[in-house]
Amino acid sequence: MLSPSVQALFDVMTGLWNTGNPALLSQVYSAEAVRVDPLNPEPARGIQQIGATLSAARAGFPDFQLHIKQRIGDDEWVVTEWSTTGTHTGAFMGVPPTGRAATLHGVSVTRISGLKIVEERGYFDRLALLQQLGVGPGAAQSAAAAAARP
Repeated sequence: MLSPSVQALFDVMTGLWNTGNPALLSQVYSAEAVRVDPLNPEPARGIQQIGATLSAARAGFPDFQLHIKQRIGDDEWVVTEWSTTGTHTGAFMGVPPTGRAATLHGVSVTRISGLKIVEERGYFDRLALLQQLGVGPGAAQSAAAAAARP
């Protein structure tokens, strides 16, 4: 079970991703934090690189919102099931704005030390994002299937 202080850390982290406020980075991540996700070939190391990841996501999807479905864990390890929503109105991953809405579903495994995130590993379907933007393999089929839904 999460202690109130760890829950508060994750509340600030959710606010960080939902607002993009860089002042919150050092409240959430340790100076040595490592963040791994499918969008980046190399881990983001430290607050500056994690901040660049956050800035890139919010530049591509200015209305980006993180929605927490559930969290389980203790004061050292936390697993979070989440989804994100946003509209692709800025360049992202080399893809010019498409104006399309995208939703991702994923899980993050996070390690905490000293009430800061020291390691974060995000797992989600990168291909699903590219398909929703209309640029990934199978995007045409995905768009047709979505249009055919009642």
